[in-house]
Amino acid sequence: MKQPGTSIPFTLPEVYHGLAEGHGRLHVGEEGLRLEYRVKDAVFGVLKSAVREVFLPYDDIEDFEYREGWYRRRFFIHISSMQMAADFPGADEGHIVLRFRKVARERLRSVASQITLQLSEHRLRQIENDDNWPDTL
Repeated sequence: MKQPGTSIPFTLPEVYHGLAEGHGRLHVGEEGLRLEYRVKDAVFGVLKSAVREVFLPYDDIEDFEYREGWYRRRFFIHISSMQMAADFPGADEGHIVLRFRKVARERLRSVASQITLQLSEHRLRQIENDDNWPDTL
């Protein structure tokens, strides 16, 4: 069952080669993923950017991975265009890495499953709407 409005906090690894920290929230919606984030300096934590936002429609997400290790839990979002995340800190060659520290593993697994389900349903709708797809098999 879909859970509309799901959101979880994330951190951004290696912002500006360790000179800054990034924190934000990932929002999972029916049309795509919305990333709200803020960057602040890592030394004093005083200089903060304004809250910024990037929207990644499911049409432009090529792949999504959840990787879990002993100390690291990360989402890897592979997007079709580098331009979409040009201003997102740490976005590199069409992929975004989100790290999770204070989120329970079970919660992350649930959100990862929800994102995978949303992507799958979106792709199925695209196939159903494709005029070249045969009506009968």
